[in-house]
Amino acid sequence: MQYGNGKLKQRIAGREFLVGGCVMDSRSGAVIEAYQEAGFDFVMIDREHTALNSETIQEHIRISRALGLPCVVRVADNTYAELNRTLDQMPDGIFVPRIRIRADVEKIIETVKYPPAGKRGVGASTCPAGKYTGWSSVAEMVETLNKTTMVGIQIETKEALENLDDILSVPGIDVAVVGNDDLSTGMGIPGQFTSDTYRNAVKEVIKCCNKHNVMPGIAAGDPDVVKYWAGHGMKMFWAAADICLLWSGAAKCCAAVRKALEE
Repeated sequence: MQYGNGKLKQRIAGREFLVGGCVMDSRSGAVIEAYQEAGFDFVMIDREHTALNSETIQEHIRISRALGLPCVVRVADNTYAELNRTLDQMPDGIFVPRIRIRADVEKIIETVKYPPAGKRGVGASTCPAGKYTGWSSVAEMVETLNKTTMVGIQIETKEALENLDDILSVPGIDVAVVGNDDLSTGMGIPGQFTSDTYRNAVKEVIKCCNKHNVMPGIAAGDPDVVKYWAGHGMKMFWAAADICLLWSGAAKCCAAVRKALEE
């Protein structure tokens, strides 16, 4: 298994295009294998909008690690208990939703970094982050994970738009992903993703990300939408969700079979 190899952060630092598949509903580890075989660059395991429990998420992380496929977890909130327990299971990083002000990000950075950079608790060899039997030293663990753990935030509130420079200038942020549904709703234009008002707001996010050396990303799987935003500087794309793939695939299959029967 690969612990703390920093592969995802290296690719982020290189500003590569990164395409992610999201795990929203699947309990089976087959979903991780499917994303890996399909060629996705990473998986995002969701806790914010799903019923996945901690044990299931732990197993998804373990399978991702065994396959060498980077994985991140979107946590439910920015509390110490949520962040520390999640990171102890050894994903490559986290995403924190619904950022509003600079203090939100400062709290996150303080919580996810071991001292002296922050206040994260050390689980020693009792959890995956401690490699069960331990690193060569605690100092090696602290130094490695402080350096290799990816920290991502989501820009999806009206307040975040109003505080972009303050938020993105906090040291330690690697990626900022735009959440379309929440952001457009907060702006009072729910679902109007192609409006000039919305697109101009997202372009401001990209501009501010570039100013502070943060990788900009967006939730987008439609090829035309991906092409549009890639052309405007987006680098990370949350391009698929397991439950959406299941529903759309089922609908296409059933429609095709019924058409064949009619013919």
